[in-house]
Amino acid sequence: MRALKIVTILAAAVTLGACVASPDPESLTFDPFEKQNRAFHSVNKQVDQNAFGPVARSYGSAVPEAVRRGIFNFRQNWKHPAYVMHYTLQGQGELAGRSLMRFGVNTTFGFGGIFDVGGEMGMELRETNFDETFHVYGVPEGGYVEVPLGGPGTQRDWTGWALDIFTDPVLLVTSATAGYVLTGAAALDIVNDRYELNTVLDELLYSSADSYTAQRISYLQNMRARLDGGTGVENLEDIYDDLDY
Repeated sequence: MRALKIVTILAAAVTLGACVASPDPESLTFDPFEKQNRAFHSVNKQVDQNAFGPVARSYGSAVPEAVRRGIFNFRQNWKHPAYVMHYTLQGQGELAGRSLMRFGVNTTFGFGGIFDVGGEMGMELRETNFDETFHVYGVPEGGYVEVPLGGPGTQRDWTGWALDIFTDPVLLVTSATAGYVLTGAAALDIVNDRYELNTVLDELLYSSADSYTAQRISYLQNMRARLDGGTGVENLEDIYDDLDY
């Protein structure tokens, strides 16, 4: 009950922060922070074009897929204690149990999670976080916010991201050295994500007539679809359908 009370208080705080005047916050045209977002988007594009993109492509070409997959598996495995916490807060006891079982199997038989033994046994990986927990409690997403060197998100999403870091059960109980290892794995996995999404991101950022709008709407559609049940990307509406351009 105490955990539920804490989440309720946090949800109320995020709700107050997300109450930005708008006729329809759910509309894809709702963008209360557009001016600052566009400025940060320009910075992020420059960083991606001159540093992040090239580094990611070099990393993906130099590091074997098996090694990159092992890093991904390791990172995901040690996020499961947080998944268990969130599914419990969301009232999803079955999913909490599955996450706990997958964590136990991969940690024990997968050399700490490097090998996804649980996945091979049919234990599906399903991620969750504070953003989804807030969504379950009815907290609105607020305005779209692009962060310098951080990329796209919403007010609720970025609030949840910060809370995910500070309340991670693993980071709270492990040593500093273990924390550095997990942080390093997370950083490498982000670089790998950029490599694996290279074609899609290059098309979105460098071939779109308005890369800021394309990224914003694509992000919001995918985020909402995931939180509402995992609609496939192929079923999402045209990103320019609601625009007057």
